[in-house]
Amino acid sequence: MFQVTRRSLLYGTVAATTGGALSGCTFFSTDPDSGGSGPAADDGALEAPSLQQQVEAGELPELSERLPKDPLVVEPVNELGTYGGTWRTYAMGPDDNNAYNAIGYEGLVRWIPEYTGATGTDEILPNLAEYEANEDGTLYTFTLRPGIRWSDGEPFDADDIMFWYESVFSHETLTPGVPTWLGSGGERAVVEKVDDHTVTFEFPTTSAFFLHSMAQLGQGVEIVNYPAHYMSQFHPDHNEDLDSLVAESGQADWVALFEDRAQWRYNPDLPRLTPWVISTPGNSGTKAVATRNPYYWKVDPEGRQLPYLDDVQYNLVEDPEVALLRALNGEVDLEHRHIATGENYPVLAEGAEEGDYWLMNYSYDSMNIALIQLNLTHPDETKREIYNNKDFRIGLSHAINRQEVIDLVYNGQGQPWQAGPLEESALYHEQLATQFLEYDVDLANQHLDDAGYTERDANDIRLGPDGNPIVITLDTRSDVFNWTDLAELLTDYWAAVGIDVEVNTASHELIIERRESNQHDAILESGLGGRAAVLVPRNYVPIESTAGFGVQWARWYQGLPDGEVPPENVRPMFDLWDQVKTTFDGEEQEQLFTQILDIAAEEFLQFGVATPAGEFAVVKNSMRNLPEDGMPSGTPYPNPAPYNPEQFFQAE
Repeated sequence: MFQVTRRSLLYGTVAATTGGALSGCTFFSTDPDSGGSGPAADDGALEAPSLQQQVEAGELPELSERLPKDPLVVEPVNELGTYGGTWRTYAMGPDDNNAYNAIGYEGLVRWIPEYTGATGTDEILPNLAEYEANEDGTLYTFTLRPGIRWSDGEPFDADDIMFWYESVFSHETLTPGVPTWLGSGGERAVVEKVDDHTVTFEFPTTSAFFLHSMAQLGQGVEIVNYPAHYMSQFHPDHNEDLDSLVAESGQADWVALFEDRAQWRYNPDLPRLTPWVISTPGNSGTKAVATRNPYYWKVDPEGRQLPYLDDVQYNLVEDPEVALLRALNGEVDLEHRHIATGENYPVLAEGAEEGDYWLMNYSYDSMNIALIQLNLTHPDETKREIYNNKDFRIGLSHAINRQEVIDLVYNGQGQPWQAGPLEESALYHEQLATQFLEYDVDLANQHLDDAGYTERDANDIRLGPDGNPIVITLDTRSDVFNWTDLAELLTDYWAAVGIDVEVNTASHELIIERRESNQHDAILESGLGGRAAVLVPRNYVPIESTAGFGVQWARWYQGLPDGEVPPENVRPMFDLWDQVKTTFDGEEQEQLFTQILDIAAEEFLQFGVATPAGEFAVVKNSMRNLPEDGMPSGTPYPNPAPYNPEQFFQAE
């Protein structure tokens, strides 16, 4: 096997990056070695050999008793697979939740594999249930696929959803607030059981994006994460002897015990509806393992029970460099997280033949490598006055040499871009995306002068309205690829026009804490919402506190007492968003959202740097049924889960 040392890794990176700039789609175009048409199906067997052995030993019922009468049929991406094999990947420690996307994504509905982020419901597929919605989006009816069983063999039916609704969602201790996706008009949705396989969700007003939320990994899976026959023993409404269980568990109280038992990544006893079920948790040891679910309810076109792969193994690593070395050594079958960066691409491309893998394109739903967000609701009145000056923001934008950032930090990948949807989006807004991008120090100085900050101190730093030097503390996360490098360049660019910058690099948790408490001056934030702008709107209209340019406006919108009413020039954005989320027609949603983008362009509330380079995943040549032309990626698409990993397989 090709082994990579630290020295060869460094040498390979240098050698690969000195051969000229890589650009365009060819940057991510290492083709897979298909090795022919792939293996034939396993002698007509309808289930994995390991399950057949358990049936013969009397440890499992026959397959006909484990599958629904009409199981869901999954069309393979390329070919029918064979049973057996392991999917080897990694996770950055036991709490790297997103690493487990592929084995945790089974909700009532799901995204289509070729997701584009379009409005409307055309990209939402039935999954555990068929669904219907009334004309105004206030009533949703789900008809569960009859005969589905949990991984322990117990039936899955409407009572499981009602347990979640009555004992979790409606329990003030477990769910103290109203999740935005499960309410409208400030009131909770009402869930009712129609019969054993039918439930309805009724909202007081239109809930236009309820199905979209249900198709996401977190929200949609939450509803089917509480098998009543198992979780009821940990709930006081269903177990009079719960105190003894709490005492035996060592947990502080029943709430802690209940929430601990519902953690599917750490509790192998929790029944699941997924292709693989955790058998070795990742919170003890160096590896997490998920093994095939013998009651999984999907089949291939020949009626063969899925998944094809026996198990999924996660090596737990603490350093992305270790993950990179594993990939180069051919020890990763499919993964992209933490290694799919522009600086890693050359060495991964160079090592593909010896490592026996190829690089698959990911089309990431982000419109920017980083958004620069000044805190327009800053508690310091002087800083607030400065940051709310549009000429001040325009001046800072013109002072950024974006092409130099792209060349030095991002290997020449991307193009200068503001905080606007990508060009391929139906919501592309030319003004918002392209204004004030020109690198022009003279023009930057002119806007800063027009802002009123013409006086400078002995160090050539501009003075604010209080007579003190203008100093901006720029918060940046230490765990995001090259944001520290970007922040250092911004320091130089803005110093050249008389603005002093102090970079505060800290952990994700500490940066969030500063933002949530509204203590930040400026922050680098992820540019989500490149294609799915309506589904991920927070970077356009600050309805969530993750929008670092308007934290207090978001808190006002969420109805929190310490929130702040937005100014008149911004307030219409929120009114328009209220119309969007209560409009069930996709075209009308886009028309309304375009008006939000019009305001965002006129006010120029934040600015961006550049479009992201394409992402990629390492795929072992033996790993089959992956799309050769790539797949979507990013919020709200939990790749690779919507591409049906149950139909992935290992070729011999």
